Amino acid sequence: MIQSVQKAMKILSVIADAKNNSISLMDIAGKTGYPKATCSHLLETLCIGGYVTRVSHKEGYILGPSLYNLTRYGRYEKDFVSLCRPVMRWMEQKSHATVILSVIRSNQKFIIDYADAEQKLFEEHPNIRTDDIYRTATGRAILSHMDRDEIKAFWDKYGTPPPGHWDEITSYETLLQALNSIRQKTVVVSKGEKNIGEQKANGYACPLFRRSNCIGAIGLALKLTEEDEDFRQREQELCRILIKGAKEIQRRLNYEDQN
Repeated sequence: MIQSVQKAMKILSVIADAKNNSISLMDIAGKTGYPKATCSHLLETLCIGGYVTRVSHKEGYILGPSLYNLTRYGRYEKDFVSLCRPVMRWMEQKSHATVILSVIRSNQKFIIDYADAEQKLFEEHPNIRTDDIYRTATGRAILSHMDRDEIKAFWDKYGTPPPGHWDEITSYETLLQALNSIRQKTVVVSKGEKNIGEQKANGYACPLFRRSNCIGAIGLALKLTEEDEDFRQREQELCRILIKGAKEIQRRLNYEDQN
């Protein structure tokens, strides 16, 4: 990636994380790790394009109108999200867990929609956010159905998972073995490894297919431990709801394709 573009993207992410509050040049430099002069130069360019607005010298910067205009035609993967959303609401109401819709694009996992009425695991997060592939059930589910070349490209870019993300994976061979095992399962599980903010939750996921191609994954995240009295019963119920929801989404996808 061109360095200046990468730096501009990081600056935009830092400003977006300020949640509509202005952020000073000094704070932007501190959060990005870039020199103030570099940040100032890039911010000037972003301001000219309307992607950033300078509130004042003291208050700093907010996101500009051109950036919001980029999303004028609706949210990312709008049709896919619209098809899944009614089923996701049903899943959230039945499970009282957070429902997550994920895709992988360019070796990154994105949560493109979620239903989180009760647990608030995603409170104050934007609708579209990046998330970990190795550590999460939805990430593992999608990765397991990628072709061998895509998996190799992913491995070449990221290598072994960071500590605590998926400790069983110590080499490319162990990754392939684990993914082959996951492909045979109806539900992919990541126990206590799904970090959301400061919270940890178990993750359960099913891949979603369109015309035999895996296009994403639907998942449930819940703060649940084996010490909980009804753990086994609760987990079985979560898996039942997840499988039923995934089947309904795939039925709707197939119906869309046939019509």
